[in-house]
Amino acid sequence: MKCSNCHTKNDPKNKYCKECGSDLKNHPEHALVITNSELYGKEVEVLFYLDSSSGKISGFVNPTADQISHFKKDSVVQRITVEAPDNVVTDENAGAVLAFIRQSKEFLGEDYDESFYRKYSVVDLKKEYLRLFERVLKVKAQRGIK
Repeated sequence: MKCSNCHTKNDPKNKYCKECGSDLKNHPEHALVITNSELYGKEVEVLFYLDSSSGKISGFVNPTADQISHFKKDSVVQRITVEAPDNVVTDENAGAVLAFIRQSKEFLGEDYDESFYRKYSVVDLKKEYLRLFERVLKVKAQRGIK
């Protein structure tokens, strides 16, 4: 479990962060666990950010104002409706990834053709979204968008 305050990895049994002492059990992300299937058809806001400790992209569903403020420099916030995958793509994450790709393309002012992406494997869909995420961050920086 990562501390939402300082992002230090902690043992899931810890009540307080070993680095900063924050209460790990009272953070909103620990209050309710939701599966992807419970989000199908619902509109959510997703904050994607670059995790400085791992260099990987992480995110929060329905982030708090503090989370948005903390990560505003290297992040993208997208409002999406989580779409259920159809019978062409069987991974339950594919519908969400396609929604992220669509919103990224819209932000970049590019056409989105879902049938083109339905030919991708789930792994390739995720790679494509990461490429788009990097482009969105660059465009935001060029435009001075926070």
